[in-house]
Amino acid sequence: MLIILLFVPLVSGTWISSMNPITFANTTLINLLNNGGYAIISGDRNPALSIDEFHLSDGAIQERLGNLSNDLTNTFLYSSVLGVYDGASENSFLVVLHNKSPEQERTIICQLGEKYHQDSVIYVKQASPVIQQLIYTSGSLNGTYVEGEGYKILSSNVTDNYSSVRLCPNDMLTFTLNFDFEQMITRNNSRTKTREVIEHHARNRMFNQQRKSAKIFN
Repeated sequence: MLIILLFVPLVSGTWISSMNPITFANTTLINLLNNGGYAIISGDRNPALSIDEFHLSDGAIQERLGNLSNDLTNTFLYSSVLGVYDGASENSFLVVLHNKSPEQERTIICQLGEKYHQDSVIYVKQASPVIQQLIYTSGSLNGTYVEGEGYKILSSNVTDNYSSVRLCPNDMLTFTLNFDFEQMITRNNSRTKTREVIEHHARNRMFNQQRKSAKIFN
């Protein structure tokens, strides 16, 4: 079974989908993972902005996710994703890109990451080989990114940094993308061997654990 990408044009450069959120067939999602042309973005809590984000109510987060889904629907098809980022569960969207203006689409995804206060977004360009980036969109790392290559299909007992996508008719595919967190790339594309990114994610995990502990004792 294949997903038919149906768009209804509104005005020049603007599209709206009547199918969101879509449900992938297994072969369609695997093809997307193998060949690129997608992004992953959330509107959930940002652990790197713990003071501001951890005090948001679940209702405020749901409103933010709804606003993000509306923004995506105006431009892209997407599928809902359940996953974990640095130790905390989050709701995300796997976005199917048009692949006609890659740099513009990358900019749009990054701008949405900034708009919804996200620590990072994932952008995977359709290319040979695939260009796979995790781009930071807030805080001191804003605008920097790390690159990687490939993905791994995971079993159901994984605990951190994964995405689970519902497939038709009633299945799930769980995967993680490979990134090199020891090499940071700046806005001017200079590459630096550093532990700064690793330490950043370690702090995220610490803040997420603190929030979990606070919820347990409240």
